[in-house]
Amino acid sequence: MLYSQSQRFLGAYVAIYLACHRQHLRSDEGGNPITAHQASVLDHLDATRATTLSKLAEHMGVGRSTMSITVARLMRGGYIARRRDKVDRRKSELTLTPAGMRVREQNTVLDPALMNTMFRLMRAEELEESLAAIDRVANCARILLRQRKRRRDG
Repeated sequence: MLYSQSQRFLGAYVAIYLACHRQHLRSDEGGNPITAHQASVLDHLDATRATTLSKLAEHMGVGRSTMSITVARLMRGGYIARRRDKVDRRKSELTLTPAGMRVREQNTVLDPALMNTMFRLMRAEELEESLAAIDRVANCARILLRQRKRRRDG
């Protein structure tokens, strides 16, 4: 039973992805080039919730030195801010700058304009029901992520 439900979900996800997939921009608003790897790093950062270089490197499956080079380039471009940890001054915390947020938004996987076009094909009640269902699936995904993090952090 769950296998067919998983297949149904995957089929729906692929259809949405293909219909609304955005052509990725590989530059910022000033025309400066952004690599796919740099865009991916920006995707993993937040403007308010800081992370460390080590955690970012581990999560993305690269070494600290590789991540350090990428982060340094993104900092020079004004996309990432680094500040010292308030508790442990040896640690640095990384956050997105407003410019980093804009680049991240420009490089989202799904194009909001295409999603709006898709949403206009639905009646208002259908759209609300669909979004409520997606919210429930996303909440379960967040629970799964927390469980995986607890197991990993042990």
